[in-house]
Amino acid sequence: MTKSDVYGDLGLSSKETAVWVKWLETILMTLLFLAVGVWLNPENPLFIGETFPWPVLAALVAGLRYGFMMALVSSSLMFTGAALMYRASVVPGEQLPYTWGVGILATSLLAGEFRDYWDRRIEKLVAANQYRHVRLEEFTRNFYLLKVSHDRLEQQLAGNSNSLREALRRLYSEISHARGTGLNAETGALIMRLLVRYGQLQVAAIYPIHAGELAKEPIATVGNSSPLDPDDPLLVHALEQRTLVSVHTEYRNNLGDLDTQLLLALPLIDSEQHMIGVVTVEAMPFFSFQPKTLRLLAIMTGHMTDMLLEHSQVSGQVQADWRHFLFQLARVNSDARDHDLPSTLVHFNFNSAASATHVYQMMQQMRRGLDVITQPPEAEDTQIVVLLPLTDELGAAAYLQRLADAVQQQSGRYLESFARIQQLPLGQKTHPTEWLERQQKELA
Repeated sequence: MTKSDVYGDLGLSSKETAVWVKWLETILMTLLFLAVGVWLNPENPLFIGETFPWPVLAALVAGLRYGFMMALVSSSLMFTGAALMYRASVVPGEQLPYTWGVGILATSLLAGEFRDYWDRRIEKLVAANQYRHVRLEEFTRNFYLLKVSHDRLEQQLAGNSNSLREALRRLYSEISHARGTGLNAETGALIMRLLVRYGQLQVAAIYPIHAGELAKEPIATVGNSSPLDPDDPLLVHALEQRTLVSVHTEYRNNLGDLDTQLLLALPLIDSEQHMIGVVTVEAMPFFSFQPKTLRLLAIMTGHMTDMLLEHSQVSGQVQADWRHFLFQLARVNSDARDHDLPSTLVHFNFNSAASATHVYQMMQQMRRGLDVITQPPEAEDTQIVVLLPLTDELGAAAYLQRLADAVQQQSGRYLESFARIQQLPLGQKTHPTEWLERQQKELA
């Protein structure tokens, strides 16, 4: 917004008047008023002593239109013209009444100062509006940049889980409905569908491994995958290292020797290091091919493989819930060790079976999606074990505090008064199953 725009909004001229036009218009308007006075009232062209001194309008209009300077010019010119008329005896009287001239001068200068005052205010408003306009343009540009960035972020995260916890919860929900065990066509298709959803895979295949030999034909594919080269250096390195390998790291280390058509190779390995297959990826979106997404895929494939194999961690166990607990414990401990995912194991020992049963029911009511709550089959009914995946020590403390608050609200007693609570952050040197056995022996 400029000064001319402000004048236009106020109904005034939208263009700045040239200086010579101001001078010319002021002089001609003043002379015109004097000439009209001589023509209409030749005996008293200055209207001195009459009801209203009409020549004052010339100086007044000049002041209102152009300000203090032009008002002074107009009033001075009118006073000079009046003096010349008295000297030429055009106007009756011996001398010019100075009060008449001072009145015209004062009136015109006041009008000019009023006009200049509002002109200065308008200039300040124009400057303020220009500053706000610049800031508004900057804000608008930043807003649209943020909007574009947000749209790209939505596109990048489209189809991905909002969190690892949600991804694993959906994973267990879908794989639990799969028929058959091991890596077959149905479970392979389910694994591929989940990997496509969370990794945005475009061209990929799953190859099973039987008796240590890699199959030549895939059991599940997406996109137009090429025939697998068993000697592909990326694939060979992934099978040797038994871990996810991508061109992110391999190109840095072996840029001259690496000749591969794969972006990454992801072995399907359970928590006991049994490898049942490998996922090869030839194409995926650039914004998904980043360490965060690859880490999520590695974690998910580990959980998928464990669920397919369903290994029992301790021989002789017959209870399905305890077998499931040990299975989850091994997987979570492997994630904590290999991927630095925090998880906590909590052991409760109550002073009575009734208290343990009551608290066990409350734990089931406040159970989160991935939590595993069970009782050791060979221990007394006073013991409860809780596995808290993706929960660090602070999260475990918050969980115990919520449990203690619920117990106190229902029974009026403090949880610590009738229960002994022990915690073990997973991923440390201490093996969780050995830690549980030691807790049970101490209570025996």
